Amino acid sequence: MKSNDGSSATFNSALMLLQCEFVAERNRVNPQGITWLQYDIMFALTEGSVLPSALSQRLGITRSKLSKNLGELKSLGYVEQVPGTGDRRELQTNLSASGRTFMRNVDRQHQELADVARSVWTASEQVQFEKMSQKLVTALRNRRSAK
Repeated sequence: MKSNDGSSATFNSALMLLQCEFVAERNRVNPQGITWLQYDIMFALTEGSVLPSALSQRLGITRSKLSKNLGELKSLGYVEQVPGTGDRRELQTNLSASGRTFMRNVDRQHQELADVARSVWTASEQVQFEKMSQKLVTALRNRRSAK
């Protein structure tokens, strides 16, 4: 069966079902007091220091929404900000030591999800999934940054 845009309804359903399962798994390990957006901000910061302008673009959110959430994360002690080296008005944003510990603890719980995936996919399927996932992530990020 084809959907209105010509794609397979089964394919669309598979994507939505996978998304729902990931959200359910995320709910299972979601620490109290941290919103999904705050978690996404912290996850993005695990890759290193970043300016808020780049972070808001990457996450596809407004600067004001990012600023509000960064303020809350700073008050929880998970994020630190220092003036940037070029434009001192923009703040280099990093995870604090507490934030890195927090993310390591969550990562341990996410390891269970990876263990389940490894148990049901062959090594070849795992490599295929990695490639297809990265291709989709790149396309979604590029689409957001083009807007």
